Amino acid sequence: MKKDNVIRLKRVIESDRLSVTQDCIELIIKDVSSVLNDYFTLSEKPEIKIIPCGDEYLITVSAKANALAVPHVIDNAVNRVF
Repeated sequence: MKKDNVIRLKRVIESDRLSVTQDCIELIIKDVSSVLNDYFTLSEKPEIKIIPCGDEYLITVSAKANALAVPHVIDNAVNRVF
C-alpha cells in the first residue's frame, strides 16, 4: 500500500473512532490558523492530532512560522499597534 494511502486510511480510522469528520478537522485547522496568523507569519498549514485518552482527548497542534507578526493591542477601547 502506498504511503499516501496508509496515511489517508489512518486518518479515516482515527476520524471514525473520534466521530470527528475530516471537514470538522479542516475547520478547526482554519480557525487555529486564523488565531496564529495574528501572532506569527506561518510558513506551513498547521497540523492537528486528536487522540482519545479515556474520557478526554489529547489535542496537539503543530505549526511552523518564519516570523513574528506585529502585535495588535486593544487598550482602553483604543487600537494601538506597537
